[in-house]
Amino acid sequence: MDRVLIFVETKGDEVKKGSLELLSEARKLAQTGRFAIEAVVIGKVAPSLREAISLYAEKVVHIVDPLLDAYTPEGYSLALADYARTSQPRMILAGATQVGRDFLPRVAVLLECGIASDVTAANWLDNPVTLVRPVYGGKVLTEVVCEESPFLVLTRPNTFDITSPGEKTGEVVERHASLPAGSVKTRMLRREEKPKGKVDLTEADIIVTGGRGLKAPENFTILEDFAAVIGGTVGATRSVVDAKWRDQEDQVGKSGKTVSPKLYIAAGVSGAIHHIMGMDTSKVVLAINRDPNAIIFNYATYGIVGDLFEVVPAMTAELKKRLGRG
Repeated sequence: MDRVLIFVETKGDEVKKGSLELLSEARKLAQTGRFAIEAVVIGKVAPSLREAISLYAEKVVHIVDPLLDAYTPEGYSLALADYARTSQPRMILAGATQVGRDFLPRVAVLLECGIASDVTAANWLDNPVTLVRPVYGGKVLTEVVCEESPFLVLTRPNTFDITSPGEKTGEVVERHASLPAGSVKTRMLRREEKPKGKVDLTEADIIVTGGRGLKAPENFTILEDFAAVIGGTVGATRSVVDAKWRDQEDQVGKSGKTVSPKLYIAAGVSGAIHHIMGMDTSKVVLAINRDPNAIIFNYATYGIVGDLFEVVPAMTAELKKRLGRG
């Protein structure tokens, strides 16, 4: 039976959405009888959260050490790699979040193994396992074959469905990493929390992104109002962030965040390739632009040729009326 390790990323007293998707997917794999699933959490985690994770996995390994109380790429990579050498998994899975992208490549180096990032589909039961990931701004889908063990897989959030947890709790084991003094050379100086209720772009089901077509930073209130009605999160293009209209954490694109929402609405976005590379796996794309030749329409499921200053407020008003949020 092949062992699968799932790095579970947490925030406060919740499991990050990408990790919850992988735990759900792993439950299905366990039911085939071919895989033994272990969830791995690192650092400070509440006992109640460990118990919640154990409803998805046969075993939860909580790796602790004073040097792991705050996230650092060195500490997390050393801890996970050390445990992987002991448990000898077939594969290690994690979400392609900022944290996952930051330290999992280090784990691959320490284990001298392969890694596939931004995976959007997987054939787990194939022998060898095959993975699908987009390249060239989503214009090409490549199939990656994993022949050696272990190998690491980073999946884009919103790739798999989240299922209900099981009724049986798995075993919870605490493991002390005992990291050598001096092995962690960075430390966290300050932590800034996002406003409560704001969904991370990488986990959002609906994203409303604004580009230079909004003309001024104050005009983003048009998108904020629209997003509030449909339960979406507001994103921005690089040019908007460079102009200091929005924070960097709102940026979608190659140098920003890679997203895969169920619905992506691009308002006043031209469709530069570095932006497309960050949202090309969105399930449905709606583009709003007054230029009928805008590149974004080449990637859109639906397109509205019109002035966003007229179209978006009209959509907001109509949806408020239909949803009874007048």
